[in-house]
Amino acid sequence: MEGYGAKGKDGRKMLMLGVMWMMTAAVVGFMLGRVSMYGQVGALEEVSERTEGERSTEERHSPIEERHSVKERHSRVEAYSRERPAAREGRHFLRRGKGNHEEERESWSVGSPVSGYVAEQSDGEKPTVVVDPDSGQVFAPAGGKITRLFPLGNAFRLLTEFGTQLYVQVGDVGDELLGRYYRPRVVQNEIVGKGKLLLEFDREGLAAEGVSCDVRVCVEGFRYGHSVKDTAGERVRIGEEIFRVQGEVRQEAPLRYRAFD
Repeated sequence: MEGYGAKGKDGRKMLMLGVMWMMTAAVVGFMLGRVSMYGQVGALEEVSERTEGERSTEERHSPIEERHSVKERHSRVEAYSRERPAAREGRHFLRRGKGNHEEERESWSVGSPVSGYVAEQSDGEKPTVVVDPDSGQVFAPAGGKITRLFPLGNAFRLLTEFGTQLYVQVGDVGDELLGRYYRPRVVQNEIVGKGKLLLEFDREGLAAEGVSCDVRVCVEGFRYGHSVKDTAGERVRIGEEIFRVQGEVRQEAPLRYRAFD
């Protein structure tokens, strides 16, 4: 019984020592974990402070960089404007007053529908050119839309792409019995290009009837701000300019405020 009691006491001592060792190990592990956590937090704070410092440095330098970029952009705009040609096809550039302002004015050409000698010209309210034709074919003086084809077939209205209303007529009579001498090659509301064959007529037949074959081109209307100038010579060819339509003057912004085209 005494031996059994001694063994029991030794067992309890070993158990208590084991428990103490386990508690010590737990405390040491807890302390090491706290130390490691504090080290990571310190590293993160250091990285955050470094990032904020770099950001503040960039913010301090950004206005300078912005000023440099604006100055560089203005220099590019001025260089581009100096290299820009002074004229484009179908356009005129005028400079007036002080400063770097440009006034741009567009212009368009109206060609002759026939070849022949110019018999009459007028620069009134409705500029008109009358041509004694060499042949019995009439071509479109400009691109646009046939807004009206007259029943006799010898006249039509053409609304051009640039907004000018043209009236083209062959002969000067309205006798319906003469309609057999005219053969229109387009229909009303048809879109045509410049140089498109619009009409054929019998010159010999009309001459036998005692009817004039002169081809009349009249500018009936144009857009507000536009102007029309008669440019026909004594003799014209098909498509050769007989009218110059000029658009209104548009004043552009100063070069330093203009964007690239």
